[in-house]
Amino acid sequence: MGRVAEYSQNEIINAGEQIESNGKHVNPFAIREKLGGGSPDRIKKIWESHIASRQFHDAEQNNEDVIELPTEIQEAFVKNLKTVSSQLERIAQDSFRVAMQLAEKRVKSTIDEYQTKISEFEQSEQEAFHALETSDREKDGLEQKVEILTIKNEQLLAENSKLQGNIESLQLRMSQLETKESELSELQREFGKLQGRIEIMENNTRLK
Repeated sequence: MGRVAEYSQNEIINAGEQIESNGKHVNPFAIREKLGGGSPDRIKKIWESHIASRQFHDAEQNNEDVIELPTEIQEAFVKNLKTVSSQLERIAQDSFRVAMQLAEKRVKSTIDEYQTKISEFEQSEQEAFHALETSDREKDGLEQKVEILTIKNEQLLAENSKLQGNIESLQLRMSQLETKESELSELQREFGKLQGRIEIMENNTRLK
């Protein structure tokens, strides 16, 4: 019986990385197409988990590569950093106030617009996932029907072969009976002729 093909986490991740290496955008549908099947919802979860794990690993690697500075340079750096930070903080506060006044309305409108688009995309994605899974189930059903019809066809062929053998045997038997019937008819004719001769001979004998 057919069933929806499922692939391991390594197979899904390897397929996604191969798509990345070709400079293409990775998504559940691209991975599913490369694998030749699988649940798109499961593929999405495994790939997103892999991306998060890879980003975490990269961040840890970057922290390990940090070079420790000498004490004097470190102290000077901290002092200068505080001064620069204080200046940057004032500039940032002023810029932030201006930006908030200029962009507050546009930001809200943009956020609402993006949230609507994200919601529409997620809904379309779920509909696509559902359609693919429905298609997989229908494919399984058709494969089962094909298997059942194949078995029935084989049974009918076997029965037909058996009936054909019976027909050929009956035809041979009928041919043999027809031959016997012809032989019997010929014997009956011969017997009739003999009876006629016997009667003639008996009549001749009585007359004498």
